[in-house]
Amino acid sequence: MVSAIESVTVGVSDLEAALRLFRDRMGYRIELDVRASVNLLAAWKLPVHEDVRLVTLSADGHAAGRIRLARFPGPSPATTRLDFGPGAQDRPTDAGPKALDIYTGPPIQSAIDAMAAGGCEARSRAERFEIGENDTEEVIVSGPDGVPLLLMVGHAHQAGARRFAPAAGGFSEVATVSIITADLEASRRFYEEALGFVHEATDIELRGEHRDAACRLFGVPEGTRVHFAMYRERRQPSGKVVLVHFYERTTGPLRHPMQPGQLGLSLFSCRCASLDALSARLGRAGGQVVSVIQHAAVDAGEPCRVMLVRGPSGELFEFIER
Repeated sequence: MVSAIESVTVGVSDLEAALRLFRDRMGYRIELDVRASVNLLAAWKLPVHEDVRLVTLSADGHAAGRIRLARFPGPSPATTRLDFGPGAQDRPTDAGPKALDIYTGPPIQSAIDAMAAGGCEARSRAERFEIGENDTEEVIVSGPDGVPLLLMVGHAHQAGARRFAPAAGGFSEVATVSIITADLEASRRFYEEALGFVHEATDIELRGEHRDAACRLFGVPEGTRVHFAMYRERRQPSGKVVLVHFYERTTGPLRHPMQPGQLGLSLFSCRCASLDALSARLGRAGGQVVSVIQHAAVDAGEPCRVMLVRGPSGELFEFIER
């Protein structure tokens, strides 16, 4: 019923600076450059007279895991997550969206250096994880307006877990969005029963050196219990969701939960076969409908039905019925 995450809307204060990073340095290509329609702004609960520019970028034209940059007018708005650095207003353990996970080619230091040249700061040294069939090296960098970007080198992966392995200096689409959940079982019901995502083999509490490495990566105290649970659209390796649970040390919510008009992570957008059927499933499995618009031009194409839904951890989805 519901597709993988086709795009992640990221609010930015300087659109041209963000394009210099994502387009010029990371090699993404522009697929759309439009103004938000009146009805779409209404669905987003923003003033319908605002001039909001939306630039959607892809990796090699891939349909899932795109980044939609949004420049909202007016004074600097709130930021969805600021949990690193001197201006941090959130805690690393606060429930809500944590990072956009993007593959890069080895060595990972080349990607860190390239991102640093584009104004991004690494939050820690890279950490290595060997869990089951997966062997990854990961680091989080702060992107435009502090948006967390988790860079991964996949040294070995379970078959079908990723679309392709980027060459050195290359970057994939958004393979995964990581979300910190305070209630793992409520999040399971939302993604499995309401959205119908497939439960991946990765569903594990980390222990020993891998737990400590995850704590360093996410900026939480060493010794914190960490659980990962992965969900995706069947047969789709991109636009996945990984739930991160810190057990009793999970905090939150974020000071500013996901919302269009803010800087940082604003929306996760998915296609939906039937909004009515999805709404009925939400009533049984969790998730709150925020708004429904019957005819909205989402990407300068034919009008669609749009429904915004807030998940158990404050994540905000835009479901589009074409």
